[in-house]
Amino acid sequence: MAELIKVKPGSVGNEMPTKTFRLTHQLADHPLFKLDRLAKLAASLPAEQVEFNGPVQPNQDPKLTPQNGLSAEETVRRIEECQSWMVIKNCETDPEYKALLDACLDQVAEQTHGVMGGAKKRQAFIFVTSPNNVTPLHMDPEYNFLMQIRGSKRMSLFDYKDQNIVSEEQLELYPGKHRNLAYHDEFEAVATQQHIEPGESIFVPLFDPHWVQNGPQVSVSFSITWHTDYSLRMVKLSYVNAGLRRLGMPQASAGIHPALDTIKVAAYDVARLGYDIVKRLTGGRKKAVALVFGKNAAAIS
Repeated sequence: MAELIKVKPGSVGNEMPTKTFRLTHQLADHPLFKLDRLAKLAASLPAEQVEFNGPVQPNQDPKLTPQNGLSAEETVRRIEECQSWMVIKNCETDPEYKALLDACLDQVAEQTHGVMGGAKKRQAFIFVTSPNNVTPLHMDPEYNFLMQIRGSKRMSLFDYKDQNIVSEEQLELYPGKHRNLAYHDEFEAVATQQHIEPGESIFVPLFDPHWVQNGPQVSVSFSITWHTDYSLRMVKLSYVNAGLRRLGMPQASAGIHPALDTIKVAAYDVARLGYDIVKRLTGGRKKAVALVFGKNAAAIS
């Protein structure tokens, strides 16, 4: 198979990188990312897999996120002038995009001797953004290669361990929590800024907060994500620590008490089995979240 994504030799050693670095790819002219194909994809997917809105700011209050009054398909077709941001979630449910996702991550795994691109929970997201629009400051609970397909964008990244940027409590995960984080202009003094054009890609480390400023043209980006045993463990600990904090029992950071962390992970696995049963019985994630955690949680999860 033709080389789709390339890790520069020396970028990755024997351990998963904890800092961002750049890659290259050959997807800029791929037919799966033409606007007409993306409009058809957006129209074909369930509503919960397509999120879109009007213009926002880096510190956007999620409760005040503006809508654009269009359908998902119309948003893609009118992205040049509708001042919108869209993400098509889990597009690996379409067989063509799944094949592309797998090919890219398999190539990365081969190039890094298995250090990156693992086979666990592979997912793909496509971002379609109007000129000069913004993706607010947020963090993602997985490893991520952001591949720029069309247009340009600048990303400001921050170390998730820097509590001057975001506290441990703010980073903890729980059902119904919105991904957006509080942002202040002075954060930029310690940001790692990456500007990417078509054919370029960047690695976004686990949990590292970031926000994105789109360039003066329509932007299309392909985000491919995956997990390792380590990242899955960290995500589980984040959920458990958030739950205990909400009961008035803030916890030490992951890794401080390894034995206790193991107990927490086991407790999460048991609770998750019960939640998955509820999800099957209720017929979907949002209904399960509403039943277990309340309607407010389901509305923004």
